[in-house]
Parts: sequence; C-alpha cells; structure tokens
Amino acid sequence: MSVVLIKPKTSSKKETKEEKIYDAIIIGGGPAGLTAGIYLSRARMNTLLIEKALPGGQAILTEIIENYPGFPLGIAGPELMQKMEEQAVGFGLKIEYGEAAEVKIKEDKEDKVKIVKINNQEYKTLTIILASGAEASKLEVPGEEELRGRGVSYCATCDAPFFKNQKVVVVGGGDTAIEEAL
Repeated sequence: MSVVLIKPKTSSKKETKEEKIYDAIIIGGGPAGLTAGIYLSRARMNTLLIEKALPGGQAILTEIIENYPGFPLGIAGPELMQKMEEQAVGFGLKIEYGEAAEVKIKEDKEDKVKIVKINNQEYKTLTIILASGAEASKLEVPGEEELRGRGVSYCATCDAPFFKNQKVVVVGGGDTAIEEAL
C-alpha cells in the first residue's frame, strides 16, 4: 500500500462558488484513505476523497478481519469499511467516484493550488494524499476465481490461521512469498 502525505494547509484564498478549493484531496478510498478522511474531516478540513470503485479497497473482499483493534472476535471486511465510511462522511468528508485521470502540481510563489481531474472535472486543492493501495497478483489459472476465499488466498498473513496444520502451496516471486511461507 502506498501512502504519501503532503502537509495540509488551511485555505486562505477566497473561493467563489465556481472555484472551490479543498484543503485536502485524498486519492484512494481503502482503509488508509478513509482513515485520512476521518482525521482531516474531524479536524474540520474541507476534504474530498476520490475513489474509482467502492470505498474499502481490498478489505471489502476480506471475509473476516481478526487483527483490527476493538473487535476481539473479528469483523467482516465489508462491515468494517462501511463503518469507516459512515464515520468519515459523518465528520463531513465528501466522496466523488471516478478514477483520478490527471494530477497537476504547479507550485510557484503565487499559486500553490494542485489540480486533480476525474470524469472531465477538475478539483482544486492545497494538499494531495495518495492512498492508492495495492492489488494482489493473480495466477490467472482455471478455477482461481471460483475458489477465491475457499482455498485460494492472496494474504497469507491474514488467512494463515484458516489453514493451520494443513498442507498448502505458496506461489510467488521474491521476498514476500518466502516471508509468507514461513
């Protein structure tokens, strides 16, 4: 998961109805993006979150999350993400759906505004947070999708307890596969 935080600044520019300038725009609505949205909105920062699909990222595909604080018996991924979204929106976070097609960062002494373009619309901001998340690499073999969550897993750290004392195969290249196998 990649997260980059550029220090938030409160807008000092006067804004017209046509030219709204957000204090922060978050690109990505997974757990990191929603958490940033909760904190910024709670701090009364005018914040927009841009998500290309459903808020929650890969967590919405997780049947049960057992390692999230405050839920000793675990919580379903979609339920946790829904609660996070409700909390963020409750504090005033605005959400727009679409893929960030372009980000313009032109900082000079006079104009510190950054522009994010989605769905042919431009949004102006003083701060951009990239919370673009990660995507599991798939083997693209027959039966992979049908067995997802029923034997095929993309997170050994998350799902290892389900396979305790069973024979498993770990497929992957590089350090991550080795670490997950151990």
